[in-house]
Amino acid sequence: MIKKVALWSGSLVTIILIILAIVFALFFKEKIRAKEIQPQSTILQKISEQKELRVGMLRSLTTLYVDYRNPNVVGGFEYALLKKFSDSLNVKLKIIFANTLPELIEKSRDGKIDLLAAQIKGYPEELTNFDASEAFHPIVQQLVYLKGSAKPYSFVDIKGNLTIPKYSSQSYILRNISTQYSELNWHESDILNQEELLKLVVDKKIDYTIANHNTIAIMQRIYPLLTVAFTVDDNWSQNWYFPKSQDHSLRDKFNHFIKKAYKDGTIQKLEYHYFNHMNKFDYVDTQRFIQAIKQTLPKYQAFFEKYASSYELDWKLIAAISYQESHWNPKAASSTGVRGMMMLTKPTADSLGIKNRLDAEQSIKGGTIYIKQIINRIPDTIPNEERIWFALAAYNMGMGHLWDARSLAIKLNKNPDSWQDVRQILPLLSEEEYYTDLKYGFARGYQAVHFVDSIQQYYMSLVGYLLESELRQKHIDEKFDLISLDFASE
Repeated sequence: MIKKVALWSGSLVTIILIILAIVFALFFKEKIRAKEIQPQSTILQKISEQKELRVGMLRSLTTLYVDYRNPNVVGGFEYALLKKFSDSLNVKLKIIFANTLPELIEKSRDGKIDLLAAQIKGYPEELTNFDASEAFHPIVQQLVYLKGSAKPYSFVDIKGNLTIPKYSSQSYILRNISTQYSELNWHESDILNQEELLKLVVDKKIDYTIANHNTIAIMQRIYPLLTVAFTVDDNWSQNWYFPKSQDHSLRDKFNHFIKKAYKDGTIQKLEYHYFNHMNKFDYVDTQRFIQAIKQTLPKYQAFFEKYASSYELDWKLIAAISYQESHWNPKAASSTGVRGMMMLTKPTADSLGIKNRLDAEQSIKGGTIYIKQIINRIPDTIPNEERIWFALAAYNMGMGHLWDARSLAIKLNKNPDSWQDVRQILPLLSEEEYYTDLKYGFARGYQAVHFVDSIQQYYMSLVGYLLESELRQKHIDEKFDLISLDFASE
């Protein structure tokens, strides 16, 4: 009996061992199979490991400002949006530039780009190689001509040279509507971008081009003779593109980021910051300002640069403030007692140690110090990119009235730390039903709004004008020489 039990026990142990062996074999086999199927890491994980998001962009004044004297200085709506996205990934943003779309796509093929921040609908043979992001930021495409020329009201009226960038959204639009206008002809340049073609319109080397409304608005601040003839397409939105892959982790992350950025107001704030000042265009005022940049600014630019640098401010911003205040007139004076380039009151000048408000250098020094002092008093709860607008409003009407505006914003369920919200509140400071309950009383808040808006416009014009350097102009002319024979043959 004992011998039978022992044999049975031994058989049981054997059976258990066999079962365990089968289970382990199946487990490891499935693990190996899963390892073969599952990628080692997603695109998003690789970006996180590399601590760098590589973004391809076309060189453009409107989407990415590049100071050719200091290539590390950048800004613009698209850059700001990309920077916020890379920050959300906790990685560094690396911009990879290209002059043309084919060049940019070639870099993408070489695996040097994670995200293509450019529109490629006009390059249909490449569309299948990329996945588009969700659409964002509406764009209006407009036809442009030179002020003083005969205005075309539709494509039927086009009499002259219409040139657009090759592989562009403009070429995509024209191809789609060409059946409606059988006699419409146009030239597509593979070496000139929207801005360069707009400059050729100014130089009377071409008659028309098509560009998006933001590009046109910025270029009008530099070249006010550019005039919109008519809207070509107002149903267009920006998309960005990701190299085609079975792994959609980066694309999905970006789409989620865009949805969140719309929901929390991030995109709306960026659009306001970079494009709000373009809503109003005064041809005469812009023309006068451009002339002042050429003729008057060189006398005082060194002072703006010197003191702005001393107080870690942008000299172009200080110059824009000064132009709004005095049109760069050192002897400027008003009936309220303010004087000089920066229109300082005597008490303010005395507190800053400024002896002579009518001396250009002293006034610029005093105004710069005063602006810096105000910026330092702006609450830390206000985003860095908006602090300057609050400071300029206070520069115009006083810090007390700014505090009143922020208090009133809270009462009216607005955000006191948002310039967009406070900008809407400021005009109410002149209305009796509101100012009677405020600590500092009546104020012409609408003047402060106009003051800030005007400085934004002058600043944009100055930045754009300076970027249109002689070197850049020479570069455009050289490009035009390469295609002038093509124009002549058409």
